[in-house]
Amino acid sequence: MTEKCHFIGIGGIGMSGLARILLDTQNTAVTGSDRTTNSLIEDLRLKGAEVHIGHDPKFIPADATVIYSSDIATDNPEYLAAQELNCKMLHRADLLVALANGQNLLGVTGTHGKTTTSGLLAHVFLEAGKDPSFAVGGVIPGTQVNGLKGKGGDFIAELDESDGSFLKFHPDGAIVTNIGSDHISHYGTKESLLNAFKQFCSQVKNPDHLFWCGDNMYLKGMALKGISYGFTEVCQLRAYNLIQEEWSVCYDIDYKGKIYTNVRIPLIGAHNALNSLAVFGLCLSLGIEEASIRKAFLSFAGICRRAEKKGVYNEILVLDDYAHHPTEISATLNALRIAIGERRLVVLYQPHRYSRIRDCLGSFGGIFDEADEVFLTEIYPAGEKPIPGISHEDIMEENEQCSSTSFRHVPFHDLVAEAVKFLQPHDVVVTLGAGNITQVGPQILEGLKKKIMLN
Repeated sequence: MTEKCHFIGIGGIGMSGLARILLDTQNTAVTGSDRTTNSLIEDLRLKGAEVHIGHDPKFIPADATVIYSSDIATDNPEYLAAQELNCKMLHRADLLVALANGQNLLGVTGTHGKTTTSGLLAHVFLEAGKDPSFAVGGVIPGTQVNGLKGKGGDFIAELDESDGSFLKFHPDGAIVTNIGSDHISHYGTKESLLNAFKQFCSQVKNPDHLFWCGDNMYLKGMALKGISYGFTEVCQLRAYNLIQEEWSVCYDIDYKGKIYTNVRIPLIGAHNALNSLAVFGLCLSLGIEEASIRKAFLSFAGICRRAEKKGVYNEILVLDDYAHHPTEISATLNALRIAIGERRLVVLYQPHRYSRIRDCLGSFGGIFDEADEVFLTEIYPAGEKPIPGISHEDIMEENEQCSSTSFRHVPFHDLVAEAVKFLQPHDVVVTLGAGNITQVGPQILEGLKKKIMLN
């Protein structure tokens, strides 16, 4: 590794975590650029990174290793400049491989749930005093960071299946949360997607430390080595007696002839019970004591942007969630309905990527049934060009055909004003999506305060 690294798109959740780890490494200078600033960039600047806003060839140091992700277009001016300067160029996955080299790598992958699962795994290791390094796709509230260089010998990493880069890794242990119908735009066919996951599982060095979800129809059909986990009786690591009590879940575990009763974690939904079940099993297999795992579970504050409570004003609860795929949206809203009971649930949903909406058409109908009102805004492109014939109207039409939930289209720039006007005391409002919808929650809280002051 050279002594200087430049990140194109340093403000992304994955890139910023790696930049932070490099800043913790002696003799490594970090520069970077992004289209806009955010809290992750400000934190990196405080740690000594030089970050530019905008993309310009002049930002590329001639002697730097340039880090890029699959989201960076090949006609990006900095990408082109790095090539012209003959800079060493690394995909973010290749940098992660280098950072984890020589350590006990524990990878978490899957279409849904990998950020919460990897974040929880890192939290358990931290609470057990193992001082791990980690790079995950979300900010862990207890540490307020998404990447950290520890002094222990373990490296916990969220591995990205969306671009196939998870195949660059041969982890010592792993959790595979599930496989869903996503990322077809990269893989071309579902068969190629499934083959990639099967290959990844074969690359895990120790099958005793490979945990895969046996409830997932694709994974259970692969005849994988390792440990299956889930709710069904055929799973080797099985959860049962699941109960959600407001904002936490509790369940019992049957594993290798031993019963673990009343395992509790302050997360909502059966999907998060499965995520924590996998972490429980992997940690046991790695020698972490049961009491230590249970204690860490109870202190886990979740991951930012996963049913994250942004605030309460005038008895209106404002939440933010990253869910953007139909499966994630349905699971999140089902869990929220249990948590909030009869309170009115208002959803502000920003669809994510034209290609994802195209590939998921036919899956949106009914996924918002637990909501009372849905404000639907335009598709967040995430750098993609519009696809003719694909828009937010497709999602609205699907739901109008099969759902009684009230839908309305609200332009993004009107979301805050319309929500503030619509919301009433005791409502719960959740912003959903992987784009800039996350900015709306705090703005709604400010708008509610001004509304009360004016009345």
